[in-house]
Amino acid sequence: MQNDTIKVDKKVIEIIEEMIKLSIARNRNHAFNIVIEAGIPKVMKLIKHKKKVNELIEKFLQEGLPYEKLPTTKDVEEIRNR
Repeated sequence: MQNDTIKVDKKVIEIIEEMIKLSIARNRNHAFNIVIEAGIPKVMKLIKHKKKVNELIEKFLQEGLPYEKLPTTKDVEEIRNR
């Protein structure tokens, strides 16, 4: 384990204290670890999504945007007039 000092919202501290009071966690450290681990899957999804976005940006910067398959203004106007 590695130590780190952080500042958290009062609401988070209230949740941590409630977890200890209800014996969900043994102490603050344990409670924070539970909260962090519970949130890791969501964070991993966000990281995966951001990496994919960055890959697409790099691809578009190198190869250009794939304009040939995008609808033109004329196409959109024709659909609206139907």
